[in-house]
Amino acid sequence: IIGPILGGMIIFYAFFTGVSTAQTILREDEEGTLPRLFTTPTPTAVILTGKFLAVFLTVVIQLVVMLILGRLIFAIPWGKLALVACFACGTILMASSFGIFVNSMLKSTKQGGVVFGGVVTVTGMIGMIKIFTLGGGASPASGTLDIASLFVPQGWAVRGLLQAMNNASLNDALLTLLGMLAWAAVLFVI
Repeated sequence: IIGPILGGMIIFYAFFTGVSTAQTILREDEEGTLPRLFTTPTPTAVILTGKFLAVFLTVVIQLVVMLILGRLIFAIPWGKLALVACFACGTILMASSFGIFVNSMLKSTKQGGVVFGGVVTVTGMIGMIKIFTLGGGASPASGTLDIASLFVPQGWAVRGLLQAMNNASLNDALLTLLGMLAWAAVLFVI
């Protein structure tokens, strides 16, 4: 039982990390650092790519360390390495894109605390319905809740995690991986 719960916590905090790390873009804009960077000969795309990579690498380190510690400390069988790596990459991409997306909707860092706490917590809880209900059984409500969880990116990450932990084949998990990549792409483009 600890595996899905720790996995859910890893996903939950990956999204919090993505959002809070991306807030540095807002902070630098408020402090005037970002506008000054844009006056240098460095192309704007390169500067913003560097900001995105900082968010991405922070989430990578967090997720990898947590997965390794979960395995070493709690002996959690995360599943086949290839599938866990795919799930981790999808989660990292979604969490990073989600962080950039949420911050792009804000005008200042003062809005961040309420929005981060509210948006990330609510979407995280919706996405983790399957973990909160411990699988939920085979009731009709369970199927509805599983579908509802896919309306947020965290739901796809949880689905990928549970598939990896249940040793699904890569073919069985392909739809989930494509869903994760679609979420990441849509959030990043927006």
